[in-house]
Amino acid sequence: MRVSTLTLTTTLLAVASALPASVELVDSTKLQPFITKEKLEAKVQELYAIAKRNNGTRDLGSSGAADTLDWIENNLPKDYYNIERQSFDVERLVYDEVSITVDGVSQEEVAKMFYNGNGKVSAPVVLAKNHGCNATDFPSDTAGKITIVRRGGECRFGESMSRAGKLGAAGFILWDNMPTLQKDTEGEYHTGWVAPASDYNITEYPVSVLVGHSVVQAMVDNYQLEKGASRVNVTIACRWHNEVQKGYNIIATTKGGDQNAIITVGAHTDSVEAGPGINDNGSGTIAQIEVANALSKFSVKNAVRFCFWSGEELGLLGSQHYTAHLSDAEAAKIVMNLDFDMLASPNYIYSVYASGSNFKFKTPQSRAGSDMIAGVFKDFFKESGDIPNLPTEFDGRSDYAGFLDRGIPASGVYTGAEKIKTEEEARLFGGEAGKPYDPCYHQACDDDTNINYEAFVVGVKSVAFSVGKFGGSTEGFPFPRPTNATLPATRRLSKRESSAPLILVD
Repeated sequence: MRVSTLTLTTTLLAVASALPASVELVDSTKLQPFITKEKLEAKVQELYAIAKRNNGTRDLGSSGAADTLDWIENNLPKDYYNIERQSFDVERLVYDEVSITVDGVSQEEVAKMFYNGNGKVSAPVVLAKNHGCNATDFPSDTAGKITIVRRGGECRFGESMSRAGKLGAAGFILWDNMPTLQKDTEGEYHTGWVAPASDYNITEYPVSVLVGHSVVQAMVDNYQLEKGASRVNVTIACRWHNEVQKGYNIIATTKGGDQNAIITVGAHTDSVEAGPGINDNGSGTIAQIEVANALSKFSVKNAVRFCFWSGEELGLLGSQHYTAHLSDAEAAKIVMNLDFDMLASPNYIYSVYASGSNFKFKTPQSRAGSDMIAGVFKDFFKESGDIPNLPTEFDGRSDYAGFLDRGIPASGVYTGAEKIKTEEEARLFGGEAGKPYDPCYHQACDDDTNINYEAFVVGVKSVAFSVGKFGGSTEGFPFPRPTNATLPATRRLSKRESSAPLILVD
């Protein structure tokens, strides 16, 4: 996933009066009874219905995304929250032609490569050795040729593509290692994702396509490419143009509570193009709606701000836009960020974001505060019957990243994505070892059947516990932060890695 160009079109949130003093103050115990399986099931069906009537997806810029935002706003009590839509511009690529022709015959199994060169080329083909991870893998006559590179090496696709480009390759074919290319719900082949060419110190990649295994194998065999032969009989095209779309965050802030001590709670609302995204991240969206409604029955000491992010699946766009455009004064008012991305994975684990080597904390306050928030989630699991839980390192894959970049502490709970459950995790949580936490991650089958309600109820109650705890008190928390602990805004290009076979990530 990649971050696209953003343009500021935001407004400041208004501050309104608090609830009457007679309303009971929230704490960590009071919201959880409002969370029930029946309510979650009802919301799952409502959200899935939105996806079904919008071609099975809720990705940014789609009618499914627009309907999701309306649904969220309609489910928030407007007498309790100030609700704003924050807009930003997203530059997206629209593909006009993606094709490969061999011996004058058009082949079906071909997919676009995101950020690749723009155009159409006909040239001889040559086969690189190994996976194109070293300059010595490429033939001496690469210049002017279309170079074939096998998928599956230790290096990223962009490294191989950039090396081919530096050697003068006219085009690039990534030879897929799966039996067949996979399609999304609209019948299109999934994109091969690569980093922008500038990441590899080149202006642009050669024209590149991802081609099905059997198609390339036939070329290799028929043209004796293993022996170094080549023929002028291959044409590849990947032609595209840019369009600007609007993305929208929904920001709902309690009218009551200290507006100079804000607890932000975040979940992304968009799915990938390939599917409805009911676990990823309909589960987090639903969790916030249910907790926001429960919270409206109580008063808060600290303001609580529920942030429904857009464009997370394209590179954390909404949250990055929000955090990058906070003034230093506004950023200093945010106590923490609680992040909830995937709370109902079928083959679940319970994991808590905790300090780790994969994320460089830029201030001592963000590290210390993040550890304290993680401790509260661990308290939840302890108090809920000694439920096992594991630490998960911050790796920049979700919407907390922009907050940590500003020096704001963060943590959260999640139940797992595409990674494989270990034997030890199966012993702790049940489920199947050797299988993904979510076997439908970023696929069309992430629908209303892709929800583990046991995990979902526990996950949403963890949201309620933390919101109740910090909405009622931040005693002992490192806030306010020292003046120099809130960092100036910077634009961070967050690259979300995935080993899932259906979405290829550089």
